[in-house]
Amino acid sequence: MRLLLFQIYAPLVSWGEIAVGGERQSSRYPSKSAIIGLVSASLGIKRDEEDRLNSLSNNLGVAVQLYSGGSILKDFHTVQVPKKENKIVYHTRRAELSAAKDKIGTILSRREYRCDSLSVVAIYLKEGEIEFSLEQIEKALGEPYFHIYFGRKSCVPSLPLSPIIVVKPNLKEAFSDYEVKFPLPISENTPEWLQSIYSDYPQKNLFESSVSYFWEDGIESGLNPLQSVERYDQPLSRKRWQFTARKEYMAVEKKLEAADVHQ
Repeated sequence: MRLLLFQIYAPLVSWGEIAVGGERQSSRYPSKSAIIGLVSASLGIKRDEEDRLNSLSNNLGVAVQLYSGGSILKDFHTVQVPKKENKIVYHTRRAELSAAKDKIGTILSRREYRCDSLSVVAIYLKEGEIEFSLEQIEKALGEPYFHIYFGRKSCVPSLPLSPIIVVKPNLKEAFSDYEVKFPLPISENTPEWLQSIYSDYPQKNLFESSVSYFWEDGIESGLNPLQSVERYDQPLSRKRWQFTARKEYMAVEKKLEAADVHQ
């Protein structure tokens, strides 16, 4: 089984869940829609190319190995927007704010982020036809066509994605062989006390006592699922912001040894 693995780490990430009212919550780990969006941006697929986006969504399988879900940060937002009116389209933010004052309202929301979240993503090709090979996706993730971010534009990568293609009999073995690359800002001029803080940081803050796995139907996992859920993160229409459900499995394993971190 051929899989493409890459890492995701940033001080802030936001993996959108179903929004209720003004609450914009974040999941602990990347959703399928977020992963498809990341791959699409890397390949240079635009948001209005719905057929190409749906082809990726339907023919790429995804799985996630979660090292750390991160701590929660909530941000209170106030946004001024004009009321919706038939036949009026605001093409820019400046145009929105130039509307008559009596037409501009304020939206209040609380947006959730995750701080110091670390995960490894695996993607694989299903049996349907797709215009890209794993090799093309691997190259694109290393040299993205569009800017990439993790959920929101303020959540930029802090490390390279470091994509690599592996051939393994199941997900567990593939994830076990992937080495997280976490370069540390240490030089010969760095004081010893600061070197110690840098060196200990990944193990103390980014690797929890257990590792969680999430995957979908149709792949040999090599894991014993604890539960399965219906998760509404399968993109259906990017233009209409519609999603459908997919079955997702979860497993948790105790971490016997700290993960290797390469400087």
